[in-house]
Amino acid sequence: MASDHDPEGREARGERLWTVLDDYEQWPGWTLVGHDGAEAAWLVAQSAIEDVGLQRRCLDLLEVAVACGDADPVHLAYLADRVRMNDGRDQLYGSQFVLGDHGQLEPWPVDDPAAVDARRARLGLPSFSAHAAAMRARWEEQRAQN
Repeated sequence: MASDHDPEGREARGERLWTVLDDYEQWPGWTLVGHDGAEAAWLVAQSAIEDVGLQRRCLDLLEVAVACGDADPVHLAYLADRVRMNDGRDQLYGSQFVLGDHGQLEPWPVDDPAAVDARRARLGLPSFSAHAAAMRARWEEQRAQN
């Protein structure tokens, strides 16, 4: 199996997800593929950074699936932030981070920072500050291992 850092493997998984979306014309949600399959599809969509068209198509279909209770709303939030970031727009949930000028992990700008914790809380996510601290700690741990 190809690793997440393997561009050819990532491309192949993206092509497979396109096929699933085309064949079923819906998000591969819990009813269709179970919780593990839905998680896998979301991970492919999140990592398809070179294929913004795939991410947008997934976002549209995932939005319908969440509205129907067939997918995780947290997946929708993270993918929405990823697509907004790719479009150069501020994110809604504070899930996306980038490297700053000095090599430190920083959040991509957030739309209406005063409301981000309320948006996150509605999905059962921890506060933005707790999430940011966890992301930075994970980043520092990975840097120390390399």
